[in-house]
Amino acid sequence: MEKNAYKIVVTGPYAAGKSTLVRSLCKDSLSIDSQGTTVVMDYGMRRYQEMDIALFGTPGQQRFNFMIEIIGKDADGIILVIDSAYPETWPYAMTILKEVIRAGNTPCVVCANKQDLPNAQPSQVVMGTLGTENPVIETVALTGKNVEVALETLMKIIEETGKKPSPITPPKFVSKIKKDVEN
Repeated sequence: MEKNAYKIVVTGPYAAGKSTLVRSLCKDSLSIDSQGTTVVMDYGMRRYQEMDIALFGTPGQQRFNFMIEIIGKDADGIILVIDSAYPETWPYAMTILKEVIRAGNTPCVVCANKQDLPNAQPSQVVMGTLGTENPVIETVALTGKNVEVALETLMKIIEETGKKPSPITPPKFVSKIKKDVEN
């Protein structure tokens, strides 16, 4: 069933907290994973104010770059999730944004996730190290801390562009999984 919605892609390196962030934003999200690692995507629909939002979470391992590219196509906005306590992964995060998704002018916010860890870097350090002008929000996806702030920030940027929602058809696995759960 097709509906007009904004397509928000949640992406970033492996183990940054993308699936947890999607679950925090959308309680009815679905994930195709293997042993706790996303291997296809996370998906969830939710309302934000008067708008429908389709959240698409990507895998984070480099071997799945082809999936990230497919999922990232025609994104209205991007939430780039990084592990703020593991800066070694940050260069790959920027590679995802610039080379795999080819975000260009697509509205984007960066979630400096895992702020509950003792060695987590603050947003100013993340912004400076990444060399990004995108807003950086300090989050803890496990508890939901500031994930709504990240979504609100992104939606305000999208609204400023004047972009309207597009027809989105949920991935076919969504209806299959929902039928299996109901039976």
